[in-house]
Amino acid sequence: MFSRLRTLRLAAWLGWQLETNWARPALFALYMIIKPVCGSLVLVCMFWAARQATSGRVPVEFLPYLYVSNAVYGLVGTVMFGLSYAVVRDREHYRMLKYIYISPAHFQTYFLGRGAARGLEGTVGGVLNIGVGLFLFAELRQSVGIDGLWLVAYLGLGAVMLWACGMILAAACLNLSRNGLFLSEGIAGVVYLLSGVVFPISVLPGWVQPIALSLPTTYWLEGMRRALLGPLPDSFRGPLADWTNVELAGMLAATTAGLVLVALGFWAWSERRAWRNGLLEENAGV
Repeated sequence: MFSRLRTLRLAAWLGWQLETNWARPALFALYMIIKPVCGSLVLVCMFWAARQATSGRVPVEFLPYLYVSNAVYGLVGTVMFGLSYAVVRDREHYRMLKYIYISPAHFQTYFLGRGAARGLEGTVGGVLNIGVGLFLFAELRQSVGIDGLWLVAYLGLGAVMLWACGMILAAACLNLSRNGLFLSEGIAGVVYLLSGVVFPISVLPGWVQPIALSLPTTYWLEGMRRALLGPLPDSFRGPLADWTNVELAGMLAATTAGLVLVALGFWAWSERRAWRNGLLEENAGV
């Protein structure tokens, strides 16, 4: 038990140092502000362009929805897809994955620590992003209504959910070459489109909406928006509009439990297969 905790702590420290490239805290904080904020400002400019082109028919309440959703989605990218990149980086760039595997460190706990570091990075980026948005946009300041208890609940459930999804992708990358990154990038685009990040899922075609509702990220993003913005306006009513927070959290917990079981089983199978076939040390040679 203590050895796994030590592995978790050291892996999180190593992951943080790798993600920050051993930069000074002040310099990295500047990077953490610029990167997510610039991405959000692109969407804000698109919002104002659409509002201008439609003579104001785009509701102004859409700006807080858009901004907060994109800021929260940053956690999906850093944790869920960052774990698969950690496999490729350790194997292809540093060529250390096989040595980590044969070391006394618990292999899965090591990646849990790497995921914790990515989660911290995403959390810092999201907080800074929303903070800048509150400073710049009055529409966001007028809409924010934080529910602390539900925010903690959704963050806790979301952390487990994102770790499980990340471990499934990381397990797949154990048996793929560095081209496995395209798998993560492709899934990132699908999740971004279907989870209601930049628009309510009610605007999707009817046959697509059941697919969107099968994704746990859809329920998590809906819960996070409610925890940060309160009830959404009627103009954004969709399939989840009549769900209570208890129902949302219950569905998120149920889907997360299923994902954890799948992640544990798939990781164990992928780890054995990768070791048996020598894929933990195979790299592209570049």
